[in-house]
Amino acid sequence: MITSHPQLDSVNRIMDGFTYPWFIGGGWAIDLEVGKVSRNHGDMDICVFREHAKELLAHFSVWQIEVAIPKESRLEPVLSIEDIRPPRYGLHLTKNEEFVEVLLTDKQDGEIIFRRDRDIKMSIHEAIRTDPIGRKYIAPELQLLYKAKEERDKDHHDFSIALLFMDDKQKAWLLKALAKHHPDSPWISRLIYSSLK
Repeated sequence: MITSHPQLDSVNRIMDGFTYPWFIGGGWAIDLEVGKVSRNHGDMDICVFREHAKELLAHFSVWQIEVAIPKESRLEPVLSIEDIRPPRYGLHLTKNEEFVEVLLTDKQDGEIIFRRDRDIKMSIHEAIRTDPIGRKYIAPELQLLYKAKEERDKDHHDFSIALLFMDDKQKAWLLKALAKHHPDSPWISRLIYSSLK
């Protein structure tokens, strides 16, 4: 179990007073699942449901807020809720030396919707996990589905670590999702092999 870490402690402080659901994403979600810090993390990603975007902007009203423009590799200032309508989802929040990335997450009928393919879903109950001291984070299999497209060294590292801890149900979900959305992923064969052990 990870009892404390400067990045985890910082995000808890930053989100203090935000009374709507939020949960940790990115590589930290993998490390919270496995219960140890397996690598250095350059930043902190958190997820907030899109329906609470207005409240999120209010919480960060004294921060500089920018939104990533999909497929354009650039940021634009966020001046109102209109600036973060779909398909925009990635917010970069900065204040002095502090930085947080917030991923606006869509849900419907009790399920989180995978934004790159709305046919891929996971129940909120399964998608949001809680570590022994109460920190909420995204399920590793859902996080890895997002990471599969990037194929960065850190993503392969996160997959290898998570693979040691995921149960058969988690592996089966990820395998099915990858087969549909990213059928060329090298992780598919590793998942199959792992399931046969």
